[in-house]
Amino acid sequence: MRTDLELRHLRVFVTVVELGAHTRAARSLGISQSTVSETLSALERALGTALFRKTGKGSMMTPSGETLLPYARRMLALSGELVSELGKVSTHVAGTLTVAAVESVSAYVLPCRLAALRERWPQARMEVMTGACSDIRESIAAGKCDVGLVLEADSGVDDDSILAKGRLVLVGPPHHPLANTRSTPADLPRCDIYMSDAPGDYYHQILRQYFETAQIPAPRTQALGTVEGVKRGILAGAPALGLLPRHAVAQELDAGTLAEISMSPPLAGLVMRALFPRGAVGSPLVDDLIARLRDSLLGGSGNDRARHQN
Repeated sequence: MRTDLELRHLRVFVTVVELGAHTRAARSLGISQSTVSETLSALERALGTALFRKTGKGSMMTPSGETLLPYARRMLALSGELVSELGKVSTHVAGTLTVAAVESVSAYVLPCRLAALRERWPQARMEVMTGACSDIRESIAAGKCDVGLVLEADSGVDDDSILAKGRLVLVGPPHHPLANTRSTPADLPRCDIYMSDAPGDYYHQILRQYFETAQIPAPRTQALGTVEGVKRGILAGAPALGLLPRHAVAQELDAGTLAEISMSPPLAGLVMRALFPRGAVGSPLVDDLIARLRDSLLGGSGNDRARHQN
């Protein structure tokens, strides 16, 4: 029996087993269904035994497949551990780290951390794809990036995929009547609110739920497409407010060019969650980035955090 196994064969095998279908495995791995079938056939030829058998409801693993599965998982895990350990003793890690992130993370959180990674791994390339949360999830499912970074409403349930916490804030020009005051939902229906995400995305959902809980009609919202578009729109003279993550306006709030409208009750918090392609193995670049992002001060400066704790 030939034993020239390849990790890519094992990764396809494990993904097919975990997702239960060739089509879903192909979509998750970002390859064609025919490539999945050809890869499994190559694995069966290398092992000299069938791994799946057809049934009336599809296919199921043979005893050989059931025997292979735990070993395949262990081999993939060991491969990831090996790459990670080698990364700890060498800076000569080449390759490309592709990150998909929402705009406020790609523009205001990633730059300094990627700069540190470039210094640590000078031979590696870092690329960032920016999109909405739904786009990022699709990219992850298709295997088009190594890690996805999305912002979601804080449900209060923590897990290892949550890297940091922050909050949404309402901001306006310093001369706005509600600037630097404590306001309630009843003060807002007469204000237009500019937002960077598209209708239906998380910020719109959070704002809608906020006013539904208060049993007050929600104010009119306008999607301006980008964080900078919201900032410029606020400062252009219209009597509007902007709803943005605190980390995206921290510099302007500290400089006094924008002012926060403190809400009672406060708006829901945010979490930054890391998403990974199914079956992904460890990488020193990914591990390093995740370590640098974990527990980031998404809420802004330490002084800002202290004010809101008092």
